[in-house]
Parts: sequence; C-alpha cells; structure tokens
Amino acid sequence: MQVKVAIELLRNRNVRTALLVAALIVVSLPVLVAAAIVGLFAHEAEVACRGAGAPGVVDTPAGGGPIAAGLYAAPLELRPGRWYEVGATAYGGPGDSTGDYGSIPDPGESYLPAHPDSFAELSLLNSNPANNGGALTFSDADALDNLAYLTELRVLHAGHEAILAKRDVGYGQGPGQFIANGQPYRLDVWWQAASALGISKSPVQVQLAPRTGAGATLEALPESSEAGGGPAASACAVAEGAGSIPLPLTAGTQTKILPSGLAAAGEEAPAQVKAMVAAGNRLFGASYLYGGAHGTPLSQLEPAYDCSSAVSYVLHAGGVFGEYAEDSTELESYGDPGPGKYVSIYANAGHVFMYVGGLRFDTVEAPAYDSGPNSGKPGPKWRVSASVPNWATWVVRHPPGL
Repeated sequence: MQVKVAIELLRNRNVRTALLVAALIVVSLPVLVAAAIVGLFAHEAEVACRGAGAPGVVDTPAGGGPIAAGLYAAPLELRPGRWYEVGATAYGGPGDSTGDYGSIPDPGESYLPAHPDSFAELSLLNSNPANNGGALTFSDADALDNLAYLTELRVLHAGHEAILAKRDVGYGQGPGQFIANGQPYRLDVWWQAASALGISKSPVQVQLAPRTGAGATLEALPESSEAGGGPAASACAVAEGAGSIPLPLTAGTQTKILPSGLAAAGEEAPAQVKAMVAAGNRLFGASYLYGGAHGTPLSQLEPAYDCSSAVSYVLHAGGVFGEYAEDSTELESYGDPGPGKYVSIYANAGHVFMYVGGLRFDTVEAPAYDSGPNSGKPGPKWRVSASVPNWATWVVRHPPGL
C-alpha cells in the first residue's frame, strides 16, 4: 500500500518538481555557504585595501567629530599598519622657551638635543591647566591615546620620512588650532627633526613604527607584511625601495589624487603604471630647478627637478625609459605617437607634462590649470584640471603598450 502511494506521488508533476528542488538545495548548500564566506573575506580585504596602509587616509576617532572650538572630542587610537593624517607643530630650538628637557622620567632620554628624533604627544584639553595654577600631567597628553614613552612613530611630510620617539608631552590646542580637514594638532616635533621634515604647523602622515628595532634607519624598515598589517595590508600597498612613499591603491584603473596631494594608483592598472604613480609620489617634496636632475642617473633621487627631468624620472620608474633625463624637445619624439591607454606625454620645445592613469603630473602650479590640493605649490606634483591645459600646442606621445 505504501509503495503504491509513493508511486502515485511520483507521477504527480508538482511533487516531482518539489523533490528535485530539494535535492538541488541539499547538493548546492555547501557550495553556496562556501561562496558566501569567500565573498565576505573578499569584501573585508577590499575594505582593508581601500582604507589601510595609505597616506592621506584619515581615521576619524570613534565618537569624534568637530566640536565647538574645532577640536576633537576623542583621542586618535593608532592601529598597526595604518596611516593617519594629523596636525603637527614644531617646538624647541633657538628662542623657544620650552627648554631642552622632555618629560620622560629617564634622565638618559630626557635631554632632547641628544635625541633630535623626538616628539611630544599633545593634549586634547581646550585650555592649558598650567595657565590656571595647575600642571599638564602625563595622562593629559591623550591626543594619540596616551602612547607609552619611547613609542616610535613613522612620520611622513613633504616627501621626507623619519622615525621619531615619544620623549615629551605638551599642550597644543585652543580655538582655531587644527588643520584644514578639522583634525587637531596631535604631536609636537622637536625642532631638529621638524626642520628636516619641513614641519612648522603642518598636516603630516603618521603610522606606528614596526616593532622590529628599525630605529631611525629607514633602510631597515620592514615590508608592509611585517608592519602588523597582515596579509591584506601587504597586498594593498606597493613600496618602491627603502625609505620610499607607500603607494595607496584605489578601485579600477584610474589614478586618484588624495587630500594629502599624493596619488593612489588603480588596483587594476598595470604594474608599470603603479610604479610610475609611486615615483610621482616620491617627487612630492622635490623643488623646481631649471636643468635639475639632468646629467645624473634617473635611479638616483635628486632634490630638484624641472618639467622634463620629472617626466623622465616617472617614465624610468615604470621601466620604459633610459637612464638619463631628456629635455622637452627630445620627449616630442619619445615612444609612439598619440595618447596612450594609461600614460600620455604632452611635449613641446618649452614644456612637458604627462598623464598617468588619467591624472596629470606637472610642474606648472598655476591655479588656472590646477584646482587640486597641490594648486599653487611649486615642483613636480599631481595636478587636477577639467581638461588638458590649452595654453600651448602639444605633441602627444605614449610608451609602447601603455
């Protein structure tokens, strides 16, 4: 009787369809679950790539945001492997009344002229307790979440980089004391290190230094995979040699400018293009000098460049140029004619600039041709304009294959 009932049920089309669907679900459920897990990890890795390890990416403190006087309500908790843009000031040196001794209890570490690689963590208080008969205590220095003494920070500014250690605390807030993006000043840099980094009252990028005893020897800094970022962080950044500026990445193939003035390369762009973006970032702190960096190997970083040597340097970093810079007239015949898919050089007898992944790299700082964060800043930098500058006629060339 039960067999006959079963046979009759199987002859029913709706029953057969329901059984087939159930069987497919049973077979495919493990695959679907696995795919969902893989997708989740892929999404987390993508989020990490978009926000970690990149100069110019700001981590706003949890629960923070501007308050009445333009300050932040919460300390900034630094996480290993991430870059943060914060305000930095300089202190100490001739004519400064702060003195030569820091607040660190160890006498061997407190004499700051003997340790020029020093910084003071500042307080987020909106008034200095010392002005009201009190004193600034160690616990008041909370702008970086009360870093332990001798904590080392990797500090990047204007194309220069240093490892600094916390040997002091200080007060640096008050109405109006914040950088353009609303971040308050969170560290004071001892004047000798500040001078080398070009810091006065400046937005800087900071990162917790790797715990590998690298000290101030930038050549000994580990790769990003060793800096506490894990596999996701190491896959997100390209570091072009010791002491170089890390290369932020963004979705797609196009190069994007960051608030810091540096650039992020497209994740899907060719490796040669990423290398060129990193090279352009390395020239961020270079000044303009007519004839600068001509006659010296392009593998050697110089303090000053002109338009043609800067373009030559970027092309060389991508492996598509010789060892020495050419002038703008010579670049009129470089490579193949016409614009490239990723890289285009615009040259004439008097000037040359280039586009890398759609973003212009140029020494012309005129506001008429640059509305980005580097507008008005001299030297070879990433520039933003709605169209190709049309103040001259250009010969357009591109590297073969790019």
